[in-house]
Parts: sequence; structure tokens; C-alpha cells
Amino acid sequence: MSKPPATEDADKCLLIYDGLNDAFIGSIECYGKPPVACYSKRLTLKILEENYELTPKQARERYEYEYLQNNYGDATPTFLDDEFTIPDVSGEGDSK
Repeated sequence: MSKPPATEDADKCLLIYDGLNDAFIGSIECYGKPPVACYSKRLTLKILEENYELTPKQARERYEYEYLQNNYGDATPTFLDDEFTIPDVSGEGDSK
């Protein structure tokens, strides 16, 4: 019995950046579109600094140039801006 030929369904494949495996946090799903890889911006910058011995400024420039400016259409990976935290506006942390 022979195996059927292997095929890839473009709507179910993720475009993955080489070297950013540790920054990969999951996929983004949106109705009517293929899933898209999602990376942590904070971890991506850390990887660029450590693996390529870049300063924080150089890592940010490389991130913006090599990753944010890419356009692979609907398959273009995304980056979650996780550098900032939401401030506590509940007032529970205030001591008066």
C-alpha cells in the first residue's frame, strides 16, 4: 500500500522566523484568515542582543528593519508588544 503524496495546506501553515524559537508564544487566529505566528517583542529584542552581541539600540533597529518591515501578506508573523505593563488604576495600591 503506497502513501498518498504529501501536501501542505497554506491556510494551516505558520511562517516561522529562524532563530526566534524562544520568542515564539503562539499563533493568532482571525476568522477567514490563516493563523499567524506571534512572537514576544521583549524576548525577540533579548535574543537579538545576546545572539548577535548588539546593544539595546542596535537590537531595536534590527528588529524594526528585519522583522517589522517584512510583508508576507496574510502569513506575516506578528509581535506582541509585551515591554510595558498596565498601570494599576484601581487605587488599591495607594496608601493614604
